[in-house]
Amino acid sequence: MKNRRMIITMLLFLFVSSMAANAQNEKFKALFLYNFIKNVEWPQAYKQGDLIIGVVGNTPIIKELETITGSQKAGNQSMKVKVFSSPEEISNCHIVYIAPNKSSLIPQISSKLNGNPTLIISDGKGGVQQGSAINFLMDGDKLKFEISKQHIEQRGLKVSANLLNLGVAVN
Repeated sequence: MKNRRMIITMLLFLFVSSMAANAQNEKFKALFLYNFIKNVEWPQAYKQGDLIIGVVGNTPIIKELETITGSQKAGNQSMKVKVFSSPEEISNCHIVYIAPNKSSLIPQISSKLNGNPTLIISDGKGGVQQGSAINFLMDGDKLKFEISKQHIEQRGLKVSANLLNLGVAVN
């Protein structure tokens, strides 16, 4: 009986630790996104009104992004988060973040946003190869990102050399 309690306690501890680590990763991803905004330049027409961050899929990053956008600005622009459940709903976003469970939609979203100055950010294996400009990945326990200068520039956006140097370049 005592062993059983100890095992249950250890499993509960591991589960809570895992959830805390996942929440921490979502917070880091949201901070990365905010810093991407500082290092990408949109066309003049997109520098007016609110800076819109679209999120495709239900993901804990939404809460983290809402916390950041509630207290920070992008230059002189207020930031807003919009949540979409399908590619058809997406419109007028500066950034579209695609949740890991929606990564199969990357090609469809990329095609829908063709010609729009929208930075597509994914969070799944092979995201850049499917059409996103930036893709989060885990390297052991470290959060990193792949970045495609070509995909960014194809959308009429300019990226800073600093951001390019921080990411893993993918063409």
